[in-house]
Amino acid sequence: MWGSIRSWQRAALPKARSTTTSPAASSSSQPPLSKRAERFEGHWFREIFQQREPIARKVELLFTDAAKNFEASGFAKGCPVAAVTLDLARDAENLRAVCRAIFMTWQDIIAAGLDEVPQAERLEVAELILATLEGALIMSRADATKDSLLRSGRTLGDILGRKFKSDGVSVAGDIDGQRRK
Repeated sequence: MWGSIRSWQRAALPKARSTTTSPAASSSSQPPLSKRAERFEGHWFREIFQQREPIARKVELLFTDAAKNFEASGFAKGCPVAAVTLDLARDAENLRAVCRAIFMTWQDIIAAGLDEVPQAERLEVAELILATLEGALIMSRADATKDSLLRSGRTLGDILGRKFKSDGVSVAGDIDGQRRK
């Protein structure tokens, strides 16, 4: 999540334009942007969400790590995918599809690590985590502090920790992924 916006735009634009250019122009030695995003940022999400920790701890780790990275960048490098997405022109459907695919990949990675969450709810909870992270990054950028990231991570972790207890029983009545009869 910590690359420059310009490098993401440069990397994404040739891929997004490849559907309107000749086949020779569309062949590239670089993997598609979505693959590179999965490899780098996806690794970061995977590293956190594959841990054998309660959901509250995973969320807190994610936001704390994001806050450290953001602070180390001088509050200058947030999520370039979000920045590109927010700046998309109305007719940039190809680039929009690339951004959407990246966010969906990250959402899938997060969902795969939500062990306490019933399977049917994992994608929605992952979307909430990702959307909260992106919003907190924007607010932290505006404030030039890591406070929004830390508060949001702590609050979301507390809420999800209460809803999906880490002892194998969630508030929804699941026991180790099995619905009570």
